[in-house]
Amino acid sequence: MTPPSVDWRARLEALGISEGADVPASLGAQLLRSWGEPLAAEAALREHLELQPEDKDALKTLVAVLRELGRADEESAVRRHLLERRCEQLGVPEQERDAVAAYLEAAETGLGAPARSVAAYVTALFNVYAPSFDDSLRGLLAYRAPECLMEAVQEVLGPRRHLDVLDLGCGTGLAGPLLRPLARLLEGLDLSPLMIDKARERRVYDTLRVAEISADLEAGTSRYDLITAVDVLVYFGALEAVMAGVARRLAPGGVFAFTVEKGEAPGYRLQPSARYAHHLDYVRRCAHDAGLRPVVEWERGLRRQAGQPVQGHVVVLAGR
Repeated sequence: MTPPSVDWRARLEALGISEGADVPASLGAQLLRSWGEPLAAEAALREHLELQPEDKDALKTLVAVLRELGRADEESAVRRHLLERRCEQLGVPEQERDAVAAYLEAAETGLGAPARSVAAYVTALFNVYAPSFDDSLRGLLAYRAPECLMEAVQEVLGPRRHLDVLDLGCGTGLAGPLLRPLARLLEGLDLSPLMIDKARERRVYDTLRVAEISADLEAGTSRYDLITAVDVLVYFGALEAVMAGVARRLAPGGVFAFTVEKGEAPGYRLQPSARYAHHLDYVRRCAHDAGLRPVVEWERGLRRQAGQPVQGHVVVLAGR
């Protein structure tokens, strides 16, 4: 990286820092950016990155500075470098890294968002998180989507028991102990082999398999009284195919219970978190087109993100 021809230390001194020559480049960049000096901040950042080229925080700040300066091509190149590094850290297979990086870039920029997440990203992400997943969700993120979902399911099903149940995207099986008392047969599936290993340790599922949801719904023939998807459809933007697949696999009188993150804009939107938010009207339309009707629609706080509550919808659908 070649620093721009701006003497950032001189700018610091001009702005009142008498010992500008002694200020570390990383701190200088922060100060200069906060004072509305993006060119000088860029110079300081690039000097710092000459010595620490993989400093993630500095690279993220450089992306923001280049955006402020309107240099979109350079901004995109630095962002893509960061995203490629993230793919490596997640263990995304090399042949999938371009697709995953493009997906994550769409999440960050809001441009060119696909209709669903990239399977290789979801698999790699949850393989990495599997060992600490439960502690992180329950502790740091105050995750309560399974409990919210089961409250809605019990309201709809009442005393019904001995059900055939399919838990889509079961993860480590957090919902399994809640579903088990309702189930004659409890099946779970997930994209992540390591998550399935964790779910198997709970010893509450009759069968567990590594599978992609849409393909599994399409290929299978078994029918279920209850299909659940807890915090799973956040990795799907378009819901039409999933709804149609679920409708085909529900037994007569069966229900589909799921959560989505609340979207304010029409349709669905890929968020900077790389998770999709859905407007309730869009969810209703997809359900209607699949021949399903809503019997529960609750708004609930499902988890926390960056210290803030994440609002979502808890929905139970039944066949018409």
